[in-house]
Amino acid sequence: MLEVLRILEAEINLREDTRVAEQARPALEEEEYEEQAARLTETQDGLVDRTRDVVGRILELPDAEAHFARDLALLRQVTLVMEDTSGILARPETGPSAIAGETEAIELLLQSKRINPMGSGGGGANPGGGGGGTTTDSALALLGTSTNPKEVREQTADTQTTGTSGAAYPPEWREGIDEYFNRLERARETLQ
Repeated sequence: MLEVLRILEAEINLREDTRVAEQARPALEEEEYEEQAARLTETQDGLVDRTRDVVGRILELPDAEAHFARDLALLRQVTLVMEDTSGILARPETGPSAIAGETEAIELLLQSKRINPMGSGGGGANPGGGGGGTTTDSALALLGTSTNPKEVREQTADTQTTGTSGAAYPPEWREGIDEYFNRLERARETLQ
């Protein structure tokens, strides 16, 4: 499901944009911050619509409820989480609760068999790795250093329990990934 992968990528990018907005919040006028949060809300709403569209397309398949019950339940749960996150962003709030909602949606998308055909999903400490596949990373593994060049990190009294050694993908890599998915989609369309 190419669209599910694209939704996953868009949700990861949204989470990064939300982090950047939260970091910039102290330097912004209230109106500017509210505009940023409104754009983030609009993006999240668009991802909700896209996820619902995928569910609709799956339901059009013969015996969809029988063959794709797990995927449908997972995507419906993703939709609920995204709707909740949209409400948080609309308050406006770009802090930990919004980022946690976005991360939860990413975690759920990573559990999909369509993303990890070898995995059987599952939660806990090993999302998506229940079937012995190679996807054992949580969405936190996708969290790299910020792409915000003006980012200011402050040391707090709490210590960080996850690393920051994850790769921040350069823009040219993201462009390459987008081109790869676009070519796959065009090839699929020509086969139909």
